[in-house]
Amino acid sequence: MSLALAAALSQSIVPHVDLPPPQEDPCAGFEVAGDLSGSGQRAFTLDDQVRMADIGRANPLGAARAFGVAPDGERIAFLVKRANPEANAYCQRLMIAAMDGSGADVEVDRGGEFIRDDFPLRDFPAIMSGWDRPNPPRWSPDGSRIGYLKRLDGSTQVWLVDPDRTVPPRQATALPDNVDSFAWTNDGSALIVATRPGIRIQSEAIAHEAAEGFLFDERFSPQFADRPIPTGRLETHYSYVSLANGEVRVASLEETRLLSDEAPEGLPDRARAYAENGEGIAAWLEPSEPTRLISPTWLVVAWPDGNRLVCEQMACEGIRELWWTSDGTALLALQATGWANSQTAILRWDLGEAQPRQILLTEDALVGCMVADGELLCGREGVGQPRRLVAIDAVTGAERLIHDPNPQLKDSTFGTVERLRFRNAFGAESYADLVLPPDHQAGQRHPLVVVQYTSVGFLRGGTGDEVPIHPLANRGFAVLSFDRPDFSAAALGATTEEELTRANRADWIDRRRVQSSLETAISLAIDTGAVDAARMGISGFSDGGSTVQWALINSDLFRVASMGSCCEDMYSYPLAAGPRFTDFVRAMGYRHFEPGTEEFWQPMSLILNVNDVDVPILIQTGDSEYEAGLDVFETYSHLGRPIELYVLEEETHIKWQPAHRQAIYRRSVEWFEFWLMQRIDCDPAKAGQYARWLAMDGAPARENLRCSDGRSSFP
Repeated sequence: MSLALAAALSQSIVPHVDLPPPQEDPCAGFEVAGDLSGSGQRAFTLDDQVRMADIGRANPLGAARAFGVAPDGERIAFLVKRANPEANAYCQRLMIAAMDGSGADVEVDRGGEFIRDDFPLRDFPAIMSGWDRPNPPRWSPDGSRIGYLKRLDGSTQVWLVDPDRTVPPRQATALPDNVDSFAWTNDGSALIVATRPGIRIQSEAIAHEAAEGFLFDERFSPQFADRPIPTGRLETHYSYVSLANGEVRVASLEETRLLSDEAPEGLPDRARAYAENGEGIAAWLEPSEPTRLISPTWLVVAWPDGNRLVCEQMACEGIRELWWTSDGTALLALQATGWANSQTAILRWDLGEAQPRQILLTEDALVGCMVADGELLCGREGVGQPRRLVAIDAVTGAERLIHDPNPQLKDSTFGTVERLRFRNAFGAESYADLVLPPDHQAGQRHPLVVVQYTSVGFLRGGTGDEVPIHPLANRGFAVLSFDRPDFSAAALGATTEEELTRANRADWIDRRRVQSSLETAISLAIDTGAVDAARMGISGFSDGGSTVQWALINSDLFRVASMGSCCEDMYSYPLAAGPRFTDFVRAMGYRHFEPGTEEFWQPMSLILNVNDVDVPILIQTGDSEYEAGLDVFETYSHLGRPIELYVLEEETHIKWQPAHRQAIYRRSVEWFEFWLMQRIDCDPAKAGQYARWLAMDGAPARENLRCSDGRSSFP
């Protein structure tokens, strides 16, 4: 049997039709709308949030740099990404702006497929993610060209663009493997390109196994694929690609150093954030307790002659990134600081000074920063301010705007935000953001929706971005954007991942700590007088989904729940993830399919507590994960508990498709409005949805429902 025939047979098990993708340019429709501003105040809606433009990865936590400055310092290039849910694609535009803010921004290229990043998971080296691969535009040394990654027909390659638009964009590489990253050679005549051929080679070998059947072994994770997955370490291959004649050869060690991020020899193990100025003075962070998996860090500055200066003070704790100023005389640092690390600071350490000084302190998130001349360029976003590209003076901390990718939102109304700071019952610092409707009046009490488990930067939809916070506030809800507390001291002292998880799972202490913080935050929100304690719902995704489970079992706070992933329970959870995962969690103290399993799971299992949980549960999860919750879904469905499961095709843990994002937003809002406000969307197309919900135990009476516009829901 040929491989082609085997593949065809595998697709014939069930009838299946793939709809042709829309052919129109996903940027169509944004040409005019993207330039609108000053059109009068209006509510920020979930459709606004779906279509909001981003520079770089949407989630600010750990997001890489997404822009590049020309060698002469006069222009900056950046990619603007905007979701088009109708096309289920992204409008992607390579833009150039003047650094001084003069003149109009210019589009120099557009198009290409969304380039998804990947990540290692246990022994699987490349699991596809739902976020984009870092792709900062890179200027040639003479500033005459810009290189960036572009994906067409399933292949990611380097493309070159003329910033003056006199020459059309062209594809510069045509390698058999996707390009992960690249760098210019010093003379600009070639590119050094990184690929991982091992992904292709292992995948081809697995395909050859199909004719005789796949052995079910540690390479399997059924939730990801119905065939083995490449495993083990993947070597990065570095190639030299000539731009003159297309010649490709293996890059030399010296050429490889232009691209590889290997730390210099002599650095301590686990040193990170290495930065060196033009005179050989280096700075880095190193763990102050090297045996710990999660260790505090010291900031080290080292001179070529061996002299060192170490900042061990609390003033240097929480530093995440380092840069030297352009003249090399001062070190800049980005620091997480303040109550529960909820603030961001920029530190400046002038050589010769005893320690750094703080030049900026904010509750905003600063994203993907780089130094240019006397400024630090960053994406900056706040709880009610979408991301913008700004320049921050490296001496004073003063800010100026370079580019706002969302001018159409200038007059939008967002919820009003109050940050709640508190300690939980275990003494851990915690915080949450209480978001109220923009027209809230004293004395009004609103139904509350909890969104979690981080509250950083612009408040979109929590971790996973699934429950739109400001659109809910604009529809009359109070929203508690909850940031989970840090691990316990025992867990933070762990030396291995296994120790960490064992410490967190001992008597389910991590879940108890999170629940304590959540209950305290809710109590403070109720104490404001703006929350109706009888009408509260909770949402969660990933670790936040586990928080939902624990809260439904161990409290009676909530009337309704929504989950973006489900569930951490006894049976389907380990089976769906495969044998390597089952061994992994067993080593960390979990019990599955063995004596004592039910005793272990009693505080956490929705299955074991089905008789005590009568809260309606909505689950919206990807087809790569839904199997993990089938035991819970079947148990609750069989016993008539109110539960509904949606499976989203070709989705990963973090959902990435614009059409799905829009559907998840809408369904989440409608779910909470139905159960907490007795309000429905009276569009006839939604009749089937509401018929199902009305048939659920505890549903509002039909005669009490009102349309979203206030009309009776009766014809």
